[in-house]
Amino acid sequence: MASVTINAPMTGKIIEINVSEGEAVAVGDVLVVIESMKMENEVFSQHDGTLSKLLVEDDQNVSEGDPMLEITFE
Repeated sequence: MASVTINAPMTGKIIEINVSEGEAVAVGDVLVVIESMKMENEVFSQHDGTLSKLLVEDDQNVSEGDPMLEITFE
């Protein structure tokens, strides 16, 4: 099994988390929403797999490049 870490694409605040650990995700699923400069930015899954680690929580501030979650796939 392989895994990939999804990092924050920008600095902002986590305003919505749409997945939980152990949940199956597919390409195109909205994983989290980050508010940056009063704009809501959706972060989409680039892989089919299972969310193995959720590293952020609601209302958490993140910086560009911070790890947010990990997806495991075959």
